[in-house]
Amino acid sequence: MDAFIIAFRDLCKDLIPILGAVCLVCVIILLIKLIKVMSNVDSTLLKTHGTIDLVDRSIEKVQAPLDTVAKVSGTVDKAHDATLAAVREAKDFVVKNAGDIKERVVAFVKDDEKADELKEPSPEDIIGGR
Repeated sequence: MDAFIIAFRDLCKDLIPILGAVCLVCVIILLIKLIKVMSNVDSTLLKTHGTIDLVDRSIEKVQAPLDTVAKVSGTVDKAHDATLAAVREAKDFVVKNAGDIKERVVAFVKDDEKADELKEPSPEDIIGGR
């Protein structure tokens, strides 16, 4: 058993420096790739500044029509509210005065029927004129 441990120790003495060098190379490669990625991120961010400025200008151009739409919408809401109030008032008036309205309509129809019955035919009615 001691011979195995001594052989393993000798093997580790030889492998540890090699493994350390391999790990160091891997870390250096990783750092190089990380530096390239960071440089690409910087250039991408610099390109996005122009895009962000363009979007800001576009939003400013769209803001005026949106303000107009908001004003028109408010006016339409006010007109809708006024119309609803007028219709409610008309309905309340008709409900309160339904009897009077009915009597006036009946009286008007009766007067109109009497006027039609008592009307003398005109010469144009008899001759068939225009």
